[in-house]
Amino acid sequence: MVVLYTTNLKFDTNKIMSDLPLEDSIIKIEKRGVARRGESNRDKIKRRVKKDAAPISTTGFCHNSITIVVLNDGDGTLPAKEITIKIFQNGVFHLTGILDDRYDICSMRILLESLWTKCRTAILDAPEKYEVLRRRVVLMNYTTKLVSNQTVARELLYNTIRNLGRTDITCAYDPDVYPGVKIRIGPNNWTAKVFRTGKIILTGITRPDEVLLFITQLSSLFDEVLPPAPKLQTPKESSALPLAQ
Repeated sequence: MVVLYTTNLKFDTNKIMSDLPLEDSIIKIEKRGVARRGESNRDKIKRRVKKDAAPISTTGFCHNSITIVVLNDGDGTLPAKEITIKIFQNGVFHLTGILDDRYDICSMRILLESLWTKCRTAILDAPEKYEVLRRRVVLMNYTTKLVSNQTVARELLYNTIRNLGRTDITCAYDPDVYPGVKIRIGPNNWTAKVFRTGKIILTGITRPDEVLLFITQLSSLFDEVLPPAPKLQTPKESSALPLAQ
């Protein structure tokens, strides 16, 4: 999921780039188009170099920010994971790769303490103490799958849902644009993307309890529109059938 933190700080991101030490689980600092210190697992992936690639711009969106990668384990309660944190000049922190609340809470505590004690020169008009003003989950993606392991006839699914005539359901499917059937139930922005393999991606969710509610709504809908999973007859049922002549 994606989490936003708003703080009472303002930053000189160039100073963060040059002065913040690579320690306390901070493994990488990068300012787009300017410089990079440290390395993350993503940097180790070999990528094909594009011919005639356009030069990297140093102006425009996100160029008033700096990207930091923190290796975090939720204070020893979770598997170690790389958390990407984008810091903006206005004191907003944008965290991605969050699978558990403990990842972002622990990462922010460590990073804010490092900025405050080891990189004070990067803080503009520093207040008496730093403070988190707001924490907000802006996006939570969840992946699930049909337990029947059946493949889904997407065109049939799309048409069946549309033929229900329910005004509380919005359904879209255009295979030339996107391979999944997009389903939205109710007034929320929760969207399910159903693929041929039975894989389902849930988006637009901001709280764990919303995941359970949306899955319940989808399960009820699928019971209505998807064909039941085929079942093999038991040996007892098979023995009752007449033998082929």
